[in-house]
Parts: sequence; C-alpha cells; structure tokens
Amino acid sequence: MSRGNGYFEGFVFGATLGAVLGLLFAPDKGEDTRNRIRKFKDENLDVILDTRDKTESLIEKTKVSIEEGFDKLSTIIEDNKQSSPSEDKPTTRKSKKA
Repeated sequence: MSRGNGYFEGFVFGATLGAVLGLLFAPDKGEDTRNRIRKFKDENLDVILDTRDKTESLIEKTKVSIEEGFDKLSTIIEDNKQSSPSEDKPTTRKSKKA
C-alpha cells in the first residue's frame, strides 16, 4: 500500500468520524439524529465496507509481519547463543603494564 492510499483512507475515516460525532452532539431529538446516522450509513455503505475490508487486511498483514519479526529475532538470538563463548568458562582480562 502506498503512502497516498493511507492518507486518503485516513481522511475518509476522519471525515466519517467527524460527521458521526457532529450528528451525535447536535441539539436535535434522538430520533432525528438516529435517522440522520442511518441515512449517512446508507449513502456511504460502499465506502464503509471498503474501509472495513482494507482495515481487516491491514491488521492481518501486520500480524503476519510481527510473527515473522519474532521468528527472525528468535533465530538471531539462537545464532548469538551458539556463536558466543560458553558462560561456564571464566574469561580473564590481562592488563597491560607500561
């Protein structure tokens, strides 16, 4: 996904959220507000469903990336354990005297 698509999706999400919050805090009767929300949802259902699908896909990709990252990290840790000197052997440091 390119950066431009993420910006557009964020813009659409923000606009949707702003519209819903504006309706919820408007000084109308509850029934009128619910009707407005329902109408807004019906008019923008394709955008809402598309955004939901893209969000679910992004979440799944993120989960896979995190799992792969942990697998790589585990491999690096195991490789470092095998290549490092054993902790059972004491290491002595000799100082240089001038």
